[in-house]
Amino acid sequence: MAMRNAILISVLIAIYLSGCTNTNSPLRPELETFQRSDDYDYGLSDLAGAGNHSLTLTEDGFQWPAIATAVDTVLLEISLQRTSGQNPAIGIDAGGVKLIQYFEQGGRGRRYLDLSPVLKGNIEPGDFIEFTSLGTQWKSQPTTLVTFTNPSLEGRRVLVIAPHPDDAEIAAFGVYQSSVADVVTVTAGDAGGANFESLWAIEGEQYRAKGRIRTLDSLTVPFLGGLRPEAVRNLGYYDGTLRQLWLQRPNQVEPVLAELEDPAYYRHLNFDPELRDREFESSWQALVADLLSELERVQPQTIVAPHPQLDRHLDHQFASIALFEALAKWGRECDILLYTNHAIGNEAFPLGPRNGLTGLPPFNGEGLHLRRIFSHQLTAEDQRRKLVALEAMHDLRPFDLRNGSDITTVPLIYDYFRRGVRPNEIFFATNLDGVRAIYEEFIDANKENE
Repeated sequence: MAMRNAILISVLIAIYLSGCTNTNSPLRPELETFQRSDDYDYGLSDLAGAGNHSLTLTEDGFQWPAIATAVDTVLLEISLQRTSGQNPAIGIDAGGVKLIQYFEQGGRGRRYLDLSPVLKGNIEPGDFIEFTSLGTQWKSQPTTLVTFTNPSLEGRRVLVIAPHPDDAEIAAFGVYQSSVADVVTVTAGDAGGANFESLWAIEGEQYRAKGRIRTLDSLTVPFLGGLRPEAVRNLGYYDGTLRQLWLQRPNQVEPVLAELEDPAYYRHLNFDPELRDREFESSWQALVADLLSELERVQPQTIVAPHPQLDRHLDHQFASIALFEALAKWGRECDILLYTNHAIGNEAFPLGPRNGLTGLPPFNGEGLHLRRIFSHQLTAEDQRRKLVALEAMHDLRPFDLRNGSDITTVPLIYDYFRRGVRPNEIFFATNLDGVRAIYEEFIDANKENE
């Protein structure tokens, strides 16, 4: 019991410092707020880039319709009647392509089944897609298969924005290794859990060291995805402060926990000489200016960043809000792929073991302003490389002195080695008009906190 309590306390502290929880609430209810019997609702068939195909789902599956050959993402709307067991799922067999998607224990209502891997099989119109119940029962009824066509990543200039070290790997390792990408991390990751207290007893020293370790991780782990040093940068802002930068603009904000004699300590760790020597100021206007500099430098065709309405983490939300302000100044149209590493309705998302497809996170609100969904497929080798990349990130695994002492681990339900290494990565595609609308609604909702 003592070890279990220590684990829960560690997780609560880490999430509190990252802006994820209310300390007055129990852990699970606060991190899994979506009611399991509610419908997911993304209004997929109404999206501008959607192709809609009517079909009838039976207790055994459905017949594949005639769809355009160029599509890369396919989602089937289903209605769960009942689920049982710890990891209820549906298994799919389509012309030799086998896949599985997991759902909430006790989940019911509208859900979306990602069938995108079927496209890589030898499937023809009229072929039967066989479903197998693994603790699930769904309604046999007319429904809609929704398809999307996204720009090819091959040779495409991509800018990945990561609020913290490891966010780029969790959300988009497959994307950045498949394109001509730059990865820019906003913060040093110098807060959160006390990973290194066994080495540095003084809190300020421990978190300074943690920020240094995580900054170096952010600058080197992307090499495992084929990126070169000149394509990887860390802006050196402080973990857990991005919302405060916005609230206290134009004033500067100090680190939450790390003791720094030089405010630019983390920025100086960059390989890139221009960024390493650029004047650092921990303020909102400086963050927006730094992101604008990255847009001008990379000239991206595609930008990857968190969705402020789908990601609960305050740093994730405000990293994107700063990016959206920079995009408004830059003013060029591009494809924008938004992700969530801390799903607003369920921190345990993606669900089930990591052999399952990511699926869409729980949501039935408004304000997403999507045009398409992009389910980027990873090969088995991609997944192996991604797992190695996540393992190389010090903050995603417990620090073990290898001296026989106990180590504190994150509960499996929230562990990114389960959640992050999947057969696909899910993105919510929009454009410049979309991010303007997201920005305006987000700012209006947060004005009362100014």
